[in-house]
Amino acid sequence: MFSHRKHKVPELNTTSTADISFMLLIFFLVASSMDVSKGISHILPPMDKQTETIETSVDSKTLMALKVTAASQLLIDGKPADVGTLRQRVGDFLTTRKQKHLISLDVDPAANYNIYFNIQNELVAAYRIWRNRAAWRMYKKSYGQCSAEQKTQIRTLCPQRIVETEHAANAEKGAEP
Repeated sequence: MFSHRKHKVPELNTTSTADISFMLLIFFLVASSMDVSKGISHILPPMDKQTETIETSVDSKTLMALKVTAASQLLIDGKPADVGTLRQRVGDFLTTRKQKHLISLDVDPAANYNIYFNIQNELVAAYRIWRNRAAWRMYKKSYGQCSAEQKTQIRTLCPQRIVETEHAANAEKGAEP
């Protein structure tokens, strides 16, 4: 009476499916953006195993206090200053105080990031100039041309001593970008 024909279901060509999957994977890897860390790179000192905080007193003559207000205004030792003069002022401070200096940087979280970035650039430049002068005095060559041992000696004589104030409001949640 009725004859039942078996219909064969066509199979998928897995080779072409794998090729398409691979091409889609490559496309999304190339087209998507990877999260790249941005910011200022610093080599931080090794973390002490000691969790105890030790308070030390600092002589006001050896301290340069840099403060950036919420209005992005730079204050050096409480007096308004321009970021353009910072390199020279820090250089003079480092030259007169030598190893016994301390630079305190306090930036209000509401301040513009560009001023913070510019201040960091000026501080790094001032230290670079100070170390270059020491290298010329000691080895008659620039800091960049010194050997690793010579650079270590210069870093010992010209330490980078910058303290940044952490604001309690941003300590747990982190600063907004």
